[in-house]
Amino acid sequence: MNLIKSDDISIVAPYPVSHDQVVKYLNSVDALVVPSLMEGSPNVVKEAMACNCPVVATNVGDVAWLFGDEPGHYLSSFKPSDVAKKIQLALKFSIEYGRTNGREKIINLGLDSASIAQRLIDIYRMVLQK
Repeated sequence: MNLIKSDDISIVAPYPVSHDQVVKYLNSVDALVVPSLMEGSPNVVKEAMACNCPVVATNVGDVAWLFGDEPGHYLSSFKPSDVAKKIQLALKFSIEYGRTNGREKIINLGLDSASIAQRLIDIYRMVLQK
């Protein structure tokens, strides 16, 4: 945050919170920042995208695939200067455009709850048929 040099940014780190509260936070913040060193497929990134929240995340797990070239989603390296730069871009995006089209991206990737539920049903049916 020292690299951003802005007095009007507040960091909110609401951990631990209940799952229903996560959505409230993601719909009220200007951007989500996920500076993880290791992840598989971070649910909070998908949840933020589903809430059309701008996101900054390090290039871990499947984050690059999730973001694709979707505006308002910023992949950063592990360098603090790059993370700071991407946070600034996300905040600028938030000011200029408000929200992203992340929800549409999640749906197009087949990661919405209806698609995932159908895949699980299909797996259970396949197992039961054998």
